[in-house]
Amino acid sequence: FVQQTQAMLPPAPVVTERQPAKASNAGLTRREREVAALVAAGKSNRAIAEALIIGERTVEGHVGNLLGKLGFTTRTQIAAWAVQTGLTKP
Repeated sequence: FVQQTQAMLPPAPVVTERQPAKASNAGLTRREREVAALVAAGKSNRAIAEALIIGERTVEGHVGNLLGKLGFTTRTQIAAWAVQTGLTKP
């Protein structure tokens, strides 16, 4: 019975290279970490968009994702988190 039951279980998930890195960075993507560092540097959405060569609306989306994933409500909290985690220097 045990062997038959185990045979019906799905295989264990495969861990990719990105998963441990993502877990160690609060679930943030590389681009979100880049945006967080620029927010910590005091850049506006427009300045971040120009620096990363992306649209301003895309930056707004990344900032929104940062706020949601980190459980924050302000850009200042993102900046403080970036400094605390060593993502950027004060």
